[in-house]
Amino acid sequence: MYNKKKNIEPEDISYKRVLSYMQWLIERYGAYSAKTLLQKANLLFKADTQFNEPALNYLIERGIVDDLRFAERLTLSFSEKKIGPNKIKEKLYAKGFSSQTINECVSAIATTEEEYFDKALILKTRKFSDEPIDDIKLKQKALRYLVSKGFSYSIANKAVSYSSNED
Repeated sequence: MYNKKKNIEPEDISYKRVLSYMQWLIERYGAYSAKTLLQKANLLFKADTQFNEPALNYLIERGIVDDLRFAERLTLSFSEKKIGPNKIKEKLYAKGFSSQTINECVSAIATTEEEYFDKALILKTRKFSDEPIDDIKLKQKALRYLVSKGFSYSIANKAVSYSSNED
């Protein structure tokens, strides 16, 4: 009644197969960092990983995988959100970019300390209130919140103690 499944032997691992897998990942799910792509290939082809790096190098040479371009796009996306430069660096590092690439992308963001202060002030106002915070515990909570969002302590402290009457 039911056909028995035949024991299907796994395909041989070859350069062409690894390359087509990496290209399929990029086509299907979008851009990847080189490190992430190599990790995925190493996970699938763990029996024989000799073709993973040459296939990745082929994609890098052709410009299909470009860490700098991908990191710049992510940096712009993160900077549009209300997060600070430290959090952007943390997120890029988690994606597997080199520290040189991360520093290059974060320094390329054309934001001044005043713009970061405005972002921090918006977050502080949204979570707490417009008024400067006097209560010590509430002030510490607000500082922790802003620092966890990637702002420096000085900007966070300025935003917490900012009064709209100072203008």
